[in-house]
Order: sequence, then structure tokens, then C-alpha cells
Amino acid sequence: MRSGWLPCVAMAAGALLLASCGSSSKSAFVYLVSQGASPGIVTTYKVNLGSGVLNSSNGALVQTGKSVNAGTQPTALLFDPTNSFAYTANFGSNDISLFTLSKDGTLAAASGTTALTNAAHPSAMAMDPGAHFLFVANQGQAATITNPVSIPGNVSVFAIGSGGALTEVGGSPFAIQETSPPLLFSPVAPFPSGVAVSHQGTFVYVSDQANSAVISFSFDSTSGGLTPIAEGCAQCFGVNVGTGPTALLSPPAGDFLYVANSSSNDIYEFAIDPNDGTLSPIQAKTTIIAAGVGPIAMTTDPAAKYFFALANGGSQVAAYTLNQVTGELTAITGAGGTVSTGANPVAFTLHSDGTLDGNFWLFVSNNGGSTVSTYSIQGTTGKLTALPQLTSPLAPYGIGSR
Repeated sequence: MRSGWLPCVAMAAGALLLASCGSSSKSAFVYLVSQGASPGIVTTYKVNLGSGVLNSSNGALVQTGKSVNAGTQPTALLFDPTNSFAYTANFGSNDISLFTLSKDGTLAAASGTTALTNAAHPSAMAMDPGAHFLFVANQGQAATITNPVSIPGNVSVFAIGSGGALTEVGGSPFAIQETSPPLLFSPVAPFPSGVAVSHQGTFVYVSDQANSAVISFSFDSTSGGLTPIAEGCAQCFGVNVGTGPTALLSPPAGDFLYVANSSSNDIYEFAIDPNDGTLSPIQAKTTIIAAGVGPIAMTTDPAAKYFFALANGGSQVAAYTLNQVTGELTAITGAGGTVSTGANPVAFTLHSDGTLDGNFWLFVSNNGGSTVSTYSIQGTTGKLTALPQLTSPLAPYGIGSR
């Protein structure tokens, strides 16, 4: 039985969208999604910008204000680029929750949720840089005795209105193309696990975990409608990646796409053609790099100088340098290049420490251990230094900061 707990944000997915880096504000906050209650909740925690330490007592996080309800089994947490509102993807209740910011920095639930239409089990979200559209990867729902018609995985697209209000665009949800070549295996029902938007252009990429592929789309900047991009031949709509692709990332510099493969324990590195959005392996010594056991999320600093991969199975964060010309990742070696987290990390977020030397803090949500890990990132090397790990609400998942 497939589970929706592995895919994340990406952050990750698009995890960088969760960051608010270089802020001159004296107050900083981290927001944590918890699946340990029904419905799930989002809690807020103050960050000391001098030390990166989260507000705590006796080794446990101490929240600011009241928690706010999300839907059932919330996964990803995603802020808009201006940090004015946020969404959670609710895997169990098949909807999207919208939150606005209160004066004390906490989140407030907007009225109602946005239900998915002809889609189920949202696992990842991404937003275009202008915050015009929200793209949601849905894993679908297996047929049961009471529901004999299965819903194949697909992609929902919503127009973002005032205050973050969502309106589903015409044609949504959009199907994942099931083709033969260039995919290695005979196509089976698609199982979207991650989604990313290129930081330049109007291209969307979706990882299909069932077919070990990435499917490319262009989107209409006015309507938000998706059109599959042919890769290599007129009827080929996917490129092969490693097994168990789970997360995608297009960093804020260069035309590149990275794919974290949770079963083959690696990251595939692609160049994005800025004209048509097609993918090709980067021109470098290697196009595949090891990423620990079970990588499921990726992020970079705002300048895309350093790259970080979160390994769920190995409970680690690995740091790399990113060549902005070739797109090649190079592992940072020695102490601080790879660090241990709490059990089964699922998401992370990055925030400026408020100084001018370019240092940052990295906050990690550890689903298996019900903890949050914090690391300082040295601006000149990208190396990580662990701060005290803190107990969180039960089963934390998505995490964001502002």
C-alpha cells in the first residue's frame, strides 16, 4: 500500500519558497505542521536571530499564540513569495487550507478550505515566482469496494486571487501522460510525488514515482493551463530518472532542475532549455550524485551558492556547492558537510540570521522522532553546525519560516 508520508515539500519542494532570507525584521518565526492530531494543526515558534535558537523550555518547543487547524493529515506547507499567506496540502481530507498572518506573527485560518475536484491525496505544492498560480501534485486514490473507480494521479492548478483565495483553472486537474519511450518501464498508473516550477520561464515539472520519470509541462501565464512538453519525440512526454523520484527543485539561479530519488539514493541533475522547457543531463563530470539514504527534499540558499539534500532513511542533511554555470553539485566534505538529524526527517526550511555576512539557519522537521533540528550554515563554506534538538508536537511534517 502506497503512503503519502514520503513526499514533501518540497519544499520541498520548492522548499526555498518557504524561506524568508535576508530579512531585516527583528522578529522571525518558524511554522510547523503536525499530523499527530485530527485535524492536523500548524503551530508558530519565535526564533532568536542572534543564536538561531527556537523558543523552548526543558528541551521542548514553546509556541507563540494558539495553534490553528489544518485539514486531515496535512503534508506540505507553502508560503507565497511575500510571506503574506500560506497553504497546507491535506493528504487525508483531499483539500487545501489557506492561512493568513495575524499581528503576532501566527497564522489564522481563512474561511473554509478548497476541495480538490476529480483528484485525491495532494502530496506536494509549488507556486510560480509571481504567485499567480498554485500547482498541486495529487497521488490519486486506489479503487475500493465502495469506490470501484480509481482516480489516477494528476495535477491541479489554481489561480491565486486576493489574499491567497484559490480558483481552479479551466481543464484542471491535468492528466500525467502515460507513454512508452523514453520511459524505461511499461507505463502504469502515474503516482505524482513532487512538483516544481522553473524559476525562469513558464515550465512545471512533476515527478512520477510509479514510472521513475519526470513529466514536463508548459503553462499559460494568463490561464494557468498546462500543456505536456514532448521530450525527444512527438509522443514522448517524460525523461527517465532514478527509482522512487520524490522531490524536485529548480534553484533561483541558472536553468537547472534537480530530482531526488528516494529509492536509488541519488539526485539527477538536469539542464532546462529556457526556450521550450525540455530537460537534458547537465554538461559536467557527473549527472548523478549520491545523496544519502532516501533523499526526499532539497533546498538552496537564496543565492544558490549552496545546496542541501534531506535524507529520510538515513536521517541526515548533506551539503553541496552548486556550480551556477554547469549546474554540477559537489559534496562538501569534512565536519559539517553531512550532519545527523532526528528520526525520519521530512521537510526543512532556511532563514537568514539577520547579519550581513551571509549566514543562515536551517530548521528540519523530524516526523519519526517528533522533533525539530536546527543548524547554523556558515556563509563562507556552507558547512552545518548543530544546535540543540527540540521536542515538537506529535508527527511534525511541513515546516516554513518568515
